[in-house]
Amino acid sequence: MTNDELIQSAEKVLNPYTTKDGRLHADVGAAVLSKNGTVYYGVCVDTTGWGLCAERSALAAMITSGEYQFEKIVAVWRDPKTNKLHALPPCGICREFARRIDESNMDALVILGRNSTVTLRELIPHHEWPQPLS
Repeated sequence: MTNDELIQSAEKVLNPYTTKDGRLHADVGAAVLSKNGTVYYGVCVDTTGWGLCAERSALAAMITSGEYQFEKIVAVWRDPKTNKLHALPPCGICREFARRIDESNMDALVILGRNSTVTLRELIPHHEWPQPLS
């Protein structure tokens, strides 16, 4: 699956909804391509007590189906002022969550643009346990 195809998949789940108290849900959509070739989806959910990023939502759907390794992940957001689509890098919590699901996910690709990817490993510098001080 190409970056563009996965970006388009994530874009399809965008469904912004503003609650009465001003919270915005589903303005970020994510798609994750599992090692088995299945695409899982998620959206962000922002509540007053707790928030869930789109990436973790998509990864949770993958885990629910019994898969723990992925090849690619992307999160997208559409600017309501310009109507332009953006690929978003995962936050630190999402990076660590993806890592902790399965260590092999460190080599999964994170889509940062149509022609731009980095490995999860590259987004988590200094992730190895440090050497003892001498």
